[in-house]
Amino acid sequence: MAEVGFIEPLPAETGVTSDYDPSVVESDFCSVTSSINEHIWEYGRRYQVFRYGRYPLPNDDEEINRELLKHVMFKEMLHGKLHLAPIGENPQKIIDLGTGSGEWAIEVGDNFPSARVIGVDLSRIQPVWLPPNVEFFVDDVEDEWMQPSDFDYVHLRVLCTTLQDPRKVMAKAFENLKPGGWIELQEFNPRIGCDDGSVPPDYPLQKFYDQLQTVFWEHYGFDIRFIEKAPACLEKLGFVNIQQRVFHLPIGAWPKDQHLRTLGAYFREVFAEMIPAMTASAFPEFGIDALETNELMQSIQVALGNRRFHSYVPVHFVWAQKPVS
Repeated sequence: MAEVGFIEPLPAETGVTSDYDPSVVESDFCSVTSSINEHIWEYGRRYQVFRYGRYPLPNDDEEINRELLKHVMFKEMLHGKLHLAPIGENPQKIIDLGTGSGEWAIEVGDNFPSARVIGVDLSRIQPVWLPPNVEFFVDDVEDEWMQPSDFDYVHLRVLCTTLQDPRKVMAKAFENLKPGGWIELQEFNPRIGCDDGSVPPDYPLQKFYDQLQTVFWEHYGFDIRFIEKAPACLEKLGFVNIQQRVFHLPIGAWPKDQHLRTLGAYFREVFAEMIPAMTASAFPEFGIDALETNELMQSIQVALGNRRFHSYVPVHFVWAQKPVS
C-alpha cells in the first residue's frame, strides 16, 4: 500500500524560499473550504486534496515543469499569441481560471500593464515575484464567486476536463463579464486523429484516453470531451459571436513542417510526463489491473517514439462574447 501523509497548511509567516514558494493566500474570490490547503503524498507524488477527494493530477515540481512546457507549446501553436478572442488593446480586468503555474497570467499582465490580471487555482504553485498588476488566489472556481466583478476577458485553458460542472462555471463567467466582454476556452479533445491510415486500431494512446474517460467520469464526474459541447452550451447561456478553431496537434516529431514538428516534440514530452502520474495512481486505485496498466504505459512510450504513426490530437479554441446590451 502506498505511504500516505498530509502536509499542514503553511503559516502566514512562512518565508519565501524559491520563485514557486507556496505562499499565495486564500482570497474572498470564492467561498473557500477548509481543505483548500491540504496535500497528500502518494505513489511518490504530491496531490491536492479537495471536495471530491484527491485531485487526479499532481501539483509538485514535476507537474509545474510540465505546466511550463505546456504553456510554451500553446504559445508555439499560436505563433506567440496568448489568445484568439479579440479583447482589444486596453482590457482593464482579466481572469485566468485554473491558472496552474501562472505563466499565462504573468505574460498577459506584461502585455497589458494597465489591466488587473487575476489567476485562480486550487494549488499554491505560482511564482512569488510578479508584475505589479498580477495576483493569484487559491480558490475553487466551481464554488460561488463571492466578489462579482466586470471582467473584460475570462480565460480557461485545459480546465473543463477537470470540472464537474463546466456549464456552471461558464454561467458564472457570463454573469461576471461586462457587456461586450469575452470568454475563451482552450482544450484538448482526447480523440486520436490520423489522416493517412498509419495509426492501428489498437493504438495505445487511444486506449489510454478511453480508460481515462471512464475513470474521470465514473469517479470524479469529469467529462473529458466536454469541449465538443462547449459552443452549444455557450449559445444557451446567452453568449453571441461564438467562434471556434481546431488545431491538429501532432503526437511526436513526425511532421516534415518545422513548426508542426516542434509542436509534436513538445506534445510528446507533455504527454509522456502525464502518463506516469495517471497510470501510477488513478488507474490502479479505481480497479484497473496493475499489470495491464504497466503494459499500457510501456506500449505508449514505444508509440510516442515511433514516427511511422502520424497521429494527432485536436485542440479546440472556442471564444464567445457577452452581448453589449
